[in-house]
Amino acid sequence: MQGAFWVLSTEQAKNNCLASIQDVVPGLQKPVSVKIQSASKKRSDAQNALAHLWFKEISDQGGEYTEDQVKCLAKKHYGVPILMAEEPKFVEVYNQAVQGFPTYELEVFKLLSFFPVTSIMTTDQMARFLTQFCRVSSQKFKLTDPKFMGLNYAVA
Repeated sequence: MQGAFWVLSTEQAKNNCLASIQDVVPGLQKPVSVKIQSASKKRSDAQNALAHLWFKEISDQGGEYTEDQVKCLAKKHYGVPILMAEEPKFVEVYNQAVQGFPTYELEVFKLLSFFPVTSIMTTDQMARFLTQFCRVSSQKFKLTDPKFMGLNYAVA
């Protein structure tokens, strides 16, 4: 059997999932596992777009870091602490990964250039990331008002 993943947000999705389970033939040779848990809502497209717009604005206005470097710094200072406090699996994987990047610069600009942080956040976690990032960054940089993206974060 190939794997199947269902998000039960409609009655039809629930029925499709149940039909898939009905087709399973249990056996000791190839047992099948089923896991039921609450789904976390991933960050929204508007949140993602706003974050990348702010990274670009800071890069353009500051001239010190590239857009990707601003993103990496934001991930390190705002995203990693949120996930370390709330996601035990993240703690384990991040602590193991960071061992291969022994300096701050390597951790931030090498590891975090490809290590998922904001991409695995829920909408609530991403909202806190953006709020904290904005609170600090808007003291030095002119950032686009989140209301233009349909979001309601305070710009200091």
